[in-house]
Amino acid sequence: MLGKKKKIHRKKGVNVNGTFIPTSVVRHSSPGHEMNTMSERLYIGIDLGTYQSTVMSSEGVMTTIETVVGKPKDPVARNFLGRDVVFGEDAIKHRLACNLFRPLEHGVAQDDEENLSAAKAFVTHLIENCDPEEYDEVLGVICSPSHISFTDKTNLVSILRGLVNGIMVVSEPFAVAFGLDQIAGSIVVDIGAGTTDIARIYGTFPTDDDQVTIEEAGDWLDHRLMNLINKKYAGAQLTQSMVRRWKEEGSYVGDDSHEFMVDLSVDGKKQNVDIGDLVRLACNELVPHIVEGVKNIVAGADPEYQSVLRNNIILAGGGSLIGGLADRVAQHLADIGDVTVWCAEDPVVRVADGALKLAGAMPDEMYTSIE
Repeated sequence: MLGKKKKIHRKKGVNVNGTFIPTSVVRHSSPGHEMNTMSERLYIGIDLGTYQSTVMSSEGVMTTIETVVGKPKDPVARNFLGRDVVFGEDAIKHRLACNLFRPLEHGVAQDDEENLSAAKAFVTHLIENCDPEEYDEVLGVICSPSHISFTDKTNLVSILRGLVNGIMVVSEPFAVAFGLDQIAGSIVVDIGAGTTDIARIYGTFPTDDDQVTIEEAGDWLDHRLMNLINKKYAGAQLTQSMVRRWKEEGSYVGDDSHEFMVDLSVDGKKQNVDIGDLVRLACNELVPHIVEGVKNIVAGADPEYQSVLRNNIILAGGGSLIGGLADRVAQHLADIGDVTVWCAEDPVVRVADGALKLAGAMPDEMYTSIE
């Protein structure tokens, strides 16, 4: 629990874009004391990702941690690690001594006791990097995939309760657009590990009809590349971490293959092999899914506004780092008219950055108390 927290009491509210948005929030202070000043409040923006998560605070903290939790397998492992739970790189480093959890599959907490417990521990660890106990109030903007269920929302609130005073939940594409000052008219394609989220943005919070979530994203690409390697090199010994690392180092799209040499264990024997053609094939297969999603988003827009949207398509998330992706997507969209596709700078932190910017810009009544 946070120390020194003043309570936020929620009045009646409405649901906008699937987020918890009350009509008013009143902060109370003890008799004889002034209400909170801005110096006593901490704003945080959080991107809870399937593969990695980022938190940014109004005090300049920025932390990105791989979204993995490790719990010691037995008392020997507990004594070796010296802790009951480890996170991120530490969990990966000691994975053979731990039971590993990736508790935020597709960007939401999994609906079982062990994963919910792991998610709570992970989010607590993530937010602790911002020293929230030093502040009277902590308000957070939390980013989620464009479409999440009521159960997902309930789980999200449960893992954040006790860590922050109030939250606002927004979609990842909207956070990207807000952070880039591109809410006047854009289509944002946020390519994460668990999902690709696509939304049209036109100066207000997008509705469910303005957004689409597809599962063809980073993890899907990892599995596709792994299958291609296994098919070409029978007996190859692979892990998803290995394949993900190769993808991050050498991913690209296009018509021509580039050499990309990696060390591969085949039936226990080390081989240096070229997987460049396989990386290209896997990455190329992602493009049609993105293009179809963008076309649907354009087609569903006001016809007089479609040109504006087509000419400001923004790629973000780790998947936008695939070499040549913006040009390839633009080529495949040419049949719907003139298009402009570009990649956001520092795409991995764009969601959390936009969430933090939004946190400081929104009035108090946009937050929901979760105490």
